[in-house]
Amino acid sequence: MTAGLLVLLFPPRTAPDAAPAAQSAQERGAGGSAHAGVLVHNVERACQRPRTTLCALSLAYNPYRPYNTANSAGRVWHHDLLRAVCTIANGVSVTDENLKHTSIWIQITHNGERLWLPGIRVHPDQLIQLTTVLPACTP
Repeated sequence: MTAGLLVLLFPPRTAPDAAPAAQSAQERGAGGSAHAGVLVHNVERACQRPRTTLCALSLAYNPYRPYNTANSAGRVWHHDLLRAVCTIANGVSVTDENLKHTSIWIQITHNGERLWLPGIRVHPDQLIQLTTVLPACTP
């Protein structure tokens, strides 16, 4: 059930009865891009509830630049729902507070902008699903 809640496909308005996975494949096959809901995941248990500045996670302008303040494009918190557009596998490697890391990044829309969420800020099970469902980003 958790996996079902984690990846929510946004179906096209023209085919409301089609299965979400089929819609995603149809969109990609027709030259469109798939979109998926992605829940932000903070591994620090103490930061999973408060929406404080200390517990905020950064979005980035560029997945190929260091994940630091100069590249910070906005803030999100644990369980914020974002709209994912595509993924890359060769961005800057980001390490979380549990010393796990990945170079996968997800392009998302946030406040009308296309920004980047490090894959490490997504639950590992959802990250695997997103890289399967979403297309690769094109330069």
